[in-house]
Amino acid sequence: MLLTRNLHEHVFDHYLGEEVLINQMEQLESSEDLDGSIEIYWLSMSRIMELALLCAGNYADFGQIREAGDLMVNPRHTEVHINGIWEPVKVNRYEGMTDQFIDYAPAGTNVAEWLRDNTHLVHIKGPLIPDLYEMLKGADTLSELYLSSIDLRMQKIAQTMTFVSYGQMMDPNYPLSGVPPEENDFVEANLCRYDRKIYDQIAHDISKLLENMNYRSRFLKGKMSL
Repeated sequence: MLLTRNLHEHVFDHYLGEEVLINQMEQLESSEDLDGSIEIYWLSMSRIMELALLCAGNYADFGQIREAGDLMVNPRHTEVHINGIWEPVKVNRYEGMTDQFIDYAPAGTNVAEWLRDNTHLVHIKGPLIPDLYEMLKGADTLSELYLSSIDLRMQKIAQTMTFVSYGQMMDPNYPLSGVPPEENDFVEANLCRYDRKIYDQIAHDISKLLENMNYRSRFLKGKMSL
């Protein structure tokens, strides 16, 4: 119930961001050992996924490709292990590797070659949305139809990122700078334009399950179809 209230507070798009989503996920994960319904647990995790998809879709639609990429592609925690040094170094996502490790390489050496020959990368935590998706699939609790809907929306985000990136090669503000009226339908078809419909539907089912654990949620495995 506390998580539901917190998610409600963050439902407005301008509050959403990777840090908020990770905090909500970690809060839910910390409650995993408490007594309660496994169905409600995974439905709650699904609500976090719905917000993550909404957030990434919004980023892609508005041309914020780096932010969308952080949720979809870029590992959120990567470490570099340097030969002969015990303590690994956490990688800064937004700084080039050669710039970040220039002080670690011997003076006068080619930093890129030194990195290749003397270090190796370890991804500690992957990008949020694929990680969440694998968690939801592995739970063996949610319906295949719902999981397929997540996969389709992930693919759509990736396609939108590609589409907008091509547009930004000609116009850095694309598509916010506007498109000719005759191209509007084409552009809209290539954007996500996600909403909170499924997010709200899952919230409704959680409320019903809290009242009656025999309630048949459409999002659960072996239950009603979407």
